[in-house]
Amino acid sequence: MIDIGNKYIHAEPIGDIKGKPAWAIVNTKSGNELSCINWNPSWKRYVMTTYDPVIFDVGCMKTIINFIERL
Repeated sequence: MIDIGNKYIHAEPIGDIKGKPAWAIVNTKSGNELSCINWNPSWKRYVMTTYDPVIFDVGCMKTIINFIERL
């Protein structure tokens, strides 16, 4: 578990995708994986893909953006 500065979500490494590290964004309380952060070779940057329709508030989105910007 990687603390990303939010009590509701955290990141967990899930191995490499396309030769770059990838992480799951996980609901801390339920343990459900909400999204995946991985390298997109077409965009040449990390992107987030949600698994199902997910609702994030502004605080969670800022946390995820800050995490991606540090990669």
